[in-house]
Amino acid sequence: MKRMITGLLALCLLWTLPVTAAAKSAPVLTYQDDGESILLTLENLTDKVYALQAEFVLDSACPGAVFSSDVKGAYSPDCHVEVRGKETTVTIYLCAEDGVLNDGNTLRLGVLEPGVRCGMPNQASLILLDRNLETLDSGGKVSVALDEGRETHRVRALAAEHGEVEVSPVSAKEGETVTVTVVPDAGYVLDRLTAKDSRGRAVSLTGTGSRRYTFTMPAWDVELEARFVPGNGETPLPFTDVSPTDWCYDAVRYVYEAGLMNGTTTTTFTMNTTTTRGMIVAILYRLEGSPAFGLSNFTDVLPTAYYASAVAWGAANGILNGYTDGTFRPNNPITREQMAAFLYRYAAYKGRDVSARADLNHYTDAAQIANYAVEPIQWANAQGLINGTSTTTLSPAGNATRAQVAVILSRFAQNVVGS
Repeated sequence: MKRMITGLLALCLLWTLPVTAAAKSAPVLTYQDDGESILLTLENLTDKVYALQAEFVLDSACPGAVFSSDVKGAYSPDCHVEVRGKETTVTIYLCAEDGVLNDGNTLRLGVLEPGVRCGMPNQASLILLDRNLETLDSGGKVSVALDEGRETHRVRALAAEHGEVEVSPVSAKEGETVTVTVVPDAGYVLDRLTAKDSRGRAVSLTGTGSRRYTFTMPAWDVELEARFVPGNGETPLPFTDVSPTDWCYDAVRYVYEAGLMNGTTTTTFTMNTTTTRGMIVAILYRLEGSPAFGLSNFTDVLPTAYYASAVAWGAANGILNGYTDGTFRPNNPITREQMAAFLYRYAAYKGRDVSARADLNHYTDAAQIANYAVEPIQWANAQGLINGTSTTTLSPAGNATRAQVAVILSRFAQNVVGS
């Protein structure tokens, strides 16, 4: 479609366009002003618009007006600005690179930035073109009804070193979706991306892949801040709460890419949340390749639970035990000594050497280790899987966080099971 640009400009500027189609209901231009820019949306459009010319008359002199297109897959070859006394005529052109400009009867044109305190549109006209650059509305140039939309709010990305943050649209109504694309410089990766509104409250970001994030526009302006750090050529993790400088970053990358652990959402890993007994068994089950298995006899493991087959497999192979009341308690947070026991038994099940034992006497709480877990923790400590929570404490009954589990599992998978 880019080959059509020259012809489009020539035809539009000379106003010598043929008429081929009857008009439907009159188009409406909705505009929202945030004090610095104007968000423009066309409604009631003819179907299958391949190119257009839109002309707006602003009620003040604005020689520095600039237009930024919001239409994906479209090329905007020019924004023509002409000041006549106290009025400014702005003419923009849009042309689809492939396909049509509009999927329905509404088209969000983009943002017109006439400068602070410039006038609003008081007149608008439109020419819609088909694939052959022939007009879709009778009379060629059609007047457009103006409609001032509800208040919009601005999105501003702070300048960042070693990368850029692109926002579309830069102004939006409350409840609308805003897309954020991060573009690191060569050799850098995104470390953190945060959003907050003008009252200082965090705005939730959702990762959509390909370095893109979205958020729902609140009733306030939004400010985005990105931090980029040197990378090693790896694809950045999708988690905004895990930084390359975090102590567990490499482990999180390993378990995520190996399919052993997922995020708590598409964009968060939640390092400090505890893990449950059911989660750990499910991870070991994935490490084993998720073999087909039946159901266990535990009274609190439902057949529909995501960990049902994993628990049945673990129980049948002596990797896990339940409680004397016939329960497994899959939703209980797993303790460090339980984690050691699961790993120890799984390593033995895989035929690995589990004879190593560490001397735990320098830990002041070593006597608190449950009888069943003494040898597993001695082995896990000797293998460097479970270390002390300090130089003098082991915290055997303490809960294991997701970050700790990621580190333990990455070491276990690479140095024990993979050895």
